[in-house]
Amino acid sequence: MEQNNFEKQFNDEEESGFDIMEWILYFLHFWYLFVIGIIISLGLAYLENRSWLPTVQTAGTVMIEENRAGASSSQALMQGFGVQAGYKNVTNQVIMLGSYDLVCKVVDSLPYLKVDYISKGPFITRNLYRNSPIFIQSDYISPEAFNLLFKIKMRTNGTYTITSENKNKFNNFQVEGRFGQPVQCNLFFITVNTVNNNLSNSDVYFKFRDRESLIDDFKSRLSFGYDVEGSSVLKISLISETPDRDIDFINKLCETFLADNLDRKNDAANKTIKFIDNQLGVVSKSLAISEGDMTNFRQSNKIVDVSSHTSDLLGKAAKFDAMQSELKLRETYLDYLTKYLKTNMADGAIIAPSSLGLNEPMLMTFVQQINELYVQRSEVTEMNMYYAKYTKQIETAKLTVLEVIKSMRASLDIEKNDFKKRLGVVNKEIEELPKKELEMIAIERKYKMDDNYYTFFLQKRAESEILKASNTPDNNILDKARVIATTNSGQRNKTILMFLLFGILIPTIIVIIIELINNTVRSSKEVEKNSSFPLIGAIRHTKSSDPLLVIKNPRSAFTEMFRVIRTRIEFIVQRKTAIMIMTTSTESGDGKTYFSINLAAVYSMASKKTLLVDMDIRKPSVNQRFNIVQPNGVTNYLAGQCTLDEIILHLPKVDFDILPAGSIPPNPGELIRSDKLIAMFEELRKIYDFIIVDTSPIGMVTDAYSLAHLSDVNLFVVRNGKTNKTFFKKLCSQLKMDNLPNLYTVMNDVVDDGSRYSNYKLYKYAYLIGNSYGYGYSSRKKKGEAEKYFHYYEDDTEI
Repeated sequence: MEQNNFEKQFNDEEESGFDIMEWILYFLHFWYLFVIGIIISLGLAYLENRSWLPTVQTAGTVMIEENRAGASSSQALMQGFGVQAGYKNVTNQVIMLGSYDLVCKVVDSLPYLKVDYISKGPFITRNLYRNSPIFIQSDYISPEAFNLLFKIKMRTNGTYTITSENKNKFNNFQVEGRFGQPVQCNLFFITVNTVNNNLSNSDVYFKFRDRESLIDDFKSRLSFGYDVEGSSVLKISLISETPDRDIDFINKLCETFLADNLDRKNDAANKTIKFIDNQLGVVSKSLAISEGDMTNFRQSNKIVDVSSHTSDLLGKAAKFDAMQSELKLRETYLDYLTKYLKTNMADGAIIAPSSLGLNEPMLMTFVQQINELYVQRSEVTEMNMYYAKYTKQIETAKLTVLEVIKSMRASLDIEKNDFKKRLGVVNKEIEELPKKELEMIAIERKYKMDDNYYTFFLQKRAESEILKASNTPDNNILDKARVIATTNSGQRNKTILMFLLFGILIPTIIVIIIELINNTVRSSKEVEKNSSFPLIGAIRHTKSSDPLLVIKNPRSAFTEMFRVIRTRIEFIVQRKTAIMIMTTSTESGDGKTYFSINLAAVYSMASKKTLLVDMDIRKPSVNQRFNIVQPNGVTNYLAGQCTLDEIILHLPKVDFDILPAGSIPPNPGELIRSDKLIAMFEELRKIYDFIIVDTSPIGMVTDAYSLAHLSDVNLFVVRNGKTNKTFFKKLCSQLKMDNLPNLYTVMNDVVDDGSRYSNYKLYKYAYLIGNSYGYGYSSRKKKGEAEKYFHYYEDDTEI
């Protein structure tokens, strides 16, 4: 019962599944692989970090004045000068800032962007924006030359050579030139100038950038965000390895954005001024004619002034002339607006009636609505779903305005008819004047009407110019672009960690692969896993080849392991004497003979009569271990050539007897199966308390099958790091099928190289040894007690 508990404890320890401590110590066993991996990985990380360039975030800020124009007292008049609500929306301003057209204007206005100047070092490649020793002026660039990398080799004598780095397409391309002089080839017409006339024998690389690639580059990197959530301060930022170029771009983008905003505000004002100029041209011609007619009439008729009655009539006529001018202005504006709506003139702000001094509230409302719809539509592309919606709304608004114009024309016609009736009365009175005065009044009326009309337009033009000059952008630049952060400052640490991870991971994988491809049995757990036969003990590795190591080191852990096996055998056979033990193995070299000799020595240390029988008659090795020269042995006895007493050896300093194998027979299989062999062991049992039989490897020959039924216990020796795992597993399956009796396994040559990995296994086994002797370690103290037990016997570190 005690034996079964011990066996269960040992099996439970070894079959507990994945043993993380065992794997950790196994990795520590290959510490040098991890040291090499870490050193190589840190070296590679250093080389990788040599090519590191800071990626910098550059940003500027713009304040969006959302309701700046709306606070003006002259809001109605300013409506005619392009200050529309759609343009003052913060979200719309952000969209306009990143618009394709605005980026195009910025790219076109920065000539330094069109050529990238690059320096290449052993590790770092950097853009020489504004730091290049040369500047290239281009007159013509072939489409094939864009985005190709060229190298210019400069010389101190003022000459240079340009070659292409694209060897596949332009392998033999080479251009010779002199600084400051034009050079032409099939790819480009350029002039290469030096920046500071400081020439040196060095290389500079350059690349022509086409307009679309620059636009796509900046648009993809542009980002916008509010400086503080809820505010209208907008941050414009770019991230790249060339901060100077980004600073120039952001500053130019802000300047162009403000200029564009001002142009939008001045658009309607310019149209108003243009309209007034056209009217002034017509009126000025009429005024000049009227003035000439009046002067000529007075000179020819010698008339200086008219009578008081005539003056009264002229005053009335002047009032009607002013009314006629107002009606004419309204009719002219309605004609302009009708023409605009029907002919679809270039999109832009419509001149508001208030800008011409016309008080038309209903028309003003519809004009403002159309202007806002134009703004909203201009902020989206034709592919946008809202484009068609805005277009439809504009057309609907136009139809509404045309209806309003039609109604206003009808009202205007009524006013004109009324005006004609009242004017007719005055004209009738004027017609009753003398002929000369009548002619004079007609000429003077025509002159005054043209003069008033001309003066009105001059006044409106002056007002328009003043308002245009006072216009300022709705937005302000708060901060010019500057470097605010380095976005990849932690990249070097990440690189080191990544390479360090690979430096640890790769050796780990190597160690795991070594472990997986190693097809030898290397632990008691593997013995239990691949065999259904109980494992009753393990023997540590020794450096000594002395066959009697147990006798010479009786208090060593090595000897104690044999004592454990001896004790367990006694538990198995349920007696302490008259025990016959057979040892075998998978193949030669598993250490079964060495094990058998030391097991016999352990039994002999108890003052028992012990016999070691060498039954490996095909390849005997006991004689070699003890330097025995006697040729006779078991085979000679079985052949009837000698007696048992003649072949049993009693060697000096050896406490057990030895029965050699004898001469190698031609028919070993038949001798093993002979009845005389059975009789021999029956006789030996009467003489000896313990008989240890060393047989041939059961995996190679079948000799052990014949002896297994004669033994009380059959030990299958498995050598750590030597026994083939696959062969061992198949052999154990076969032995189980063959129902070989009383078969147990022993783990031999367990490595103890002084490492924690090997000591860990021995500590575990020492703990089990202690339990087998009834020390009863608790789970809490089992490791410490086992280590004490192990060190108590560990005086054989050199054996």
